[in-house]
Amino acid sequence: MTRQLTDGSKRGLLMLADALTLAGALWLAVTIRHGEVVDVQLYWWLFPTAALAGVAAFAYFDLYRAIVRYIGPSAMLPALLGVSIAAIAIAVAAYLSGAATFPRSAVIIFWFLALALIGAGRFLVRAYFYGLFNNYLLREPVAIYGGGEAGAQLAMSLLNGNEYMPVAFLDDDARLDGKIISGVRVHHADDGLKGLMADLGVRRVLLAMPSLSSAQRARVLNKLAELPVQVHTVPPMRDILAGAASVAEVRAIDLGDLLGRDLVPPDEALLSQAITGKNILVTGAAGTIGAEICRKIIARRPARLLLCDSSEYGLYRLEPELRGLKPEGTELGLALGSILTPGHLQQILASHAIETVYHAAAYKHVPLVERNVIEGVRNNVLGSFAVAEAVEASPATELVMVSSDKAVKPASVMGASKRLAELVVQGFAAKALASGSGKRYCTVRFGNVLRSSGSVVPLFEEQINAGGPVTVTHAEATRYFMTSSEAAELVIQAGVMAEGGEVFVLDMGKPVPILDLAEKMIHLNGKEVGEDPQDPRQVAIQFTGLRLGEKLHEELMEGEPLTGTRHPQILRAEEAGLGWEPLLALCEALEAACAQGDARQVKALMERHVAGCHLAGGGQGAAGAPGPSSPSKVMPLKRQG
Repeated sequence: MTRQLTDGSKRGLLMLADALTLAGALWLAVTIRHGEVVDVQLYWWLFPTAALAGVAAFAYFDLYRAIVRYIGPSAMLPALLGVSIAAIAIAVAAYLSGAATFPRSAVIIFWFLALALIGAGRFLVRAYFYGLFNNYLLREPVAIYGGGEAGAQLAMSLLNGNEYMPVAFLDDDARLDGKIISGVRVHHADDGLKGLMADLGVRRVLLAMPSLSSAQRARVLNKLAELPVQVHTVPPMRDILAGAASVAEVRAIDLGDLLGRDLVPPDEALLSQAITGKNILVTGAAGTIGAEICRKIIARRPARLLLCDSSEYGLYRLEPELRGLKPEGTELGLALGSILTPGHLQQILASHAIETVYHAAAYKHVPLVERNVIEGVRNNVLGSFAVAEAVEASPATELVMVSSDKAVKPASVMGASKRLAELVVQGFAAKALASGSGKRYCTVRFGNVLRSSGSVVPLFEEQINAGGPVTVTHAEATRYFMTSSEAAELVIQAGVMAEGGEVFVLDMGKPVPILDLAEKMIHLNGKEVGEDPQDPRQVAIQFTGLRLGEKLHEELMEGEPLTGTRHPQILRAEEAGLGWEPLLALCEALEAACAQGDARQVKALMERHVAGCHLAGGGQGAAGAPGPSSPSKVMPLKRQG
């Protein structure tokens, strides 16, 4: 078993090494002065004098307290003082002893030699621990993208660590090409990166440019996404300046950075107006977007936040996280149950004096809803009717419903059901305006949320980690993407701007080709697109065809162009609604068809009332077989005008 030396033993060995070094430096100085090896027995006592005086001075000036592997330039001062005292001791001892044959100029030569040997010895040991010798082989070679201050700090941090060895800097500034930073050469980022990475054995690039805009960051990441290297990044400059992170904290790349949009900071006045001091309920709170809305709400001091979901496990997982974020004075509650349970939601809204409802509960998985038409329509359409009706009959004053881009010219039951839900909200808004109740209803429509349950990103990550293949539906398929954090903040802000019945559409930038996303994810995981089963670094891409109900491209609006609002990323769509009586008749017909399990009739009703809707022919039951599904009991709709 290997025994490690104690600190005292290490210090003793270092003192012995210094004593021998000082004595050797004196002998070498005398030899250099005479130009030949001379008999030094006539002044032998000068050698222990140099060793003892120098070691004692080093100890006095705390040179032996410095850890050699981390020693820096500041350690040269104690070394300089110690060597100077040793030189003075030699000169005094030679003068007092009357050593006539001792050359006085040897003291000066000794001073230079001893300082060089003492200092160089320590820095050589330091270099050894840095891995410039055999330790280099034990650390992963990495390249740092960014030759600025953040890159230099990151390089020094890595050199002091034991995991990564920076072997190259990459930078877009041609003026830095060939320069040396912290002992590492800078290469221009456009000069044969693939060959350079292969020559240096680099499989990981660390992006050290925290002050880049989102568009600039996306440009760099898209360049790196062409290489089979993993990309990690330092935190954004705003986090570093706020003290919430440091340059040395290397993180996995956020796929949201690939979208290349400069996010507009949230309007805190709008968020505070929507949340602070209010009693709020979120349906579908355990889902991806519902949970993120809850996180945004709890951070801004509501009086009460109530989480409503039918998933017991989902609420169980979310509650501890939100309790950790909850400010003092905010009440957090759980409401387990279905929004379709008669009277359940209305009783909750009344007993907790809820003022605002964010309705995020919905079935959103297109192929799954396509095979379960009845349940999809019950939850998404009749459930939204139940939520809006509960708001109407309670003290609540505002309903904000989360919708989907699949509601535009839908080709799926899920998309059509979300457009019908939008019509429900518009109908209740028109009714509220006509009655002067002061209640406000609106819808916020957007596309896919990155890393949401059922989205392609987690699926692609699982497939890449398993070695592939990565399944892409179609080579030309595109989708809109947005981060859950961005979407949640915009949903809340949009709700404040509602006057009644608006369909707000979030600006999601340009649609992303799914094939392009898959290739970038493969590359950013340090692998290549290929079909060689013997090469573990190659991942194949397999085209599976569009799934049931899926479209090649999604849209965010239909008909008239979008108009702006006070927020640059929140737009307003001009969507025609139904009158209250036609809407009520439609929902009653849907309720009856669901109660009878008649999926074909449900689809026919949706195609008749949703503009641009074209569904796959033939109703299907819960298991996907043709024909009606099992009858389901639904809550009765009210007929009051």
